[in-house]
Amino acid sequence: MSELGIIILIYVVGVVLLLAEIFIPSHGILCVTSMGFLVTAVAKTFSYGGRDAGVLAILALAVFLPVFGYVSIKYWHQTPIGRRISPPNPTLTSADVAVPVDELNALIGMQGKTVTALRPVGTGEFEGRRVTCVAEMGVIDEGEQVVATGIKNGNLAVTRHTA
Repeated sequence: MSELGIIILIYVVGVVLLLAEIFIPSHGILCVTSMGFLVTAVAKTFSYGGRDAGVLAILALAVFLPVFGYVSIKYWHQTPIGRRISPPNPTLTSADVAVPVDELNALIGMQGKTVTALRPVGTGEFEGRRVTCVAEMGVIDEGEQVVATGIKNGNLAVTRHTA
């Protein structure tokens, strides 16, 4: 096999090992091995093709590796291993929250009082009922008057009441 054929083979092995890293959980061993092959291929490119070919190989890898990293991170979760390791996030319904959203909607616009400090999540009391509250901005201390402004992630969003 010619020197050029060997260099191309080393590049191919490096890229194949990178692709294998996506599908085989090797904890980075395949990636490190791939980088070794690619560095060797670039060194051989410098010795075989000269400075211009070596610089061109470095530039090609400088474009290929970030694009490959982006694509592999973007689509890794869709591979069989990725689906096992990182299953999709569940979709929460109104039945999954502690207080039905309809009951929280009735509290919007009402005035209440914080039972605990909201940093940004805590407990507030509205019409004698305790609910989980989220501060819209900053920390709201215990015992302060608040106004319900909306619902965020199944919790009542509140702001300080300004008199």
